[in-house]
Amino acid sequence: MNLFRLLLLGAALYIVWRLLTVARRATTQQRPPAPRAPSSAHYEPMARCARCSTYLPASSLSRAGLCGRCSE
Repeated sequence: MNLFRLLLLGAALYIVWRLLTVARRATTQQRPPAPRAPSSAHYEPMARCARCSTYLPASSLSRAGLCGRCSE
């Protein structure tokens, strides 16, 4: 019975130790800065292929308004 109590005490101490280390780590770590909203400079205007109606970046369409697959 004494060995069982010793094991229970050891398990309880281990759990308390883990909880304290997690709590200490959470309070000492700085949170990363919130991500900024992406600016509109990263987006390209979209256009629809005249034949298959797939939306693509306007720069990837041919002069006739066709995507690479439809212009072949």
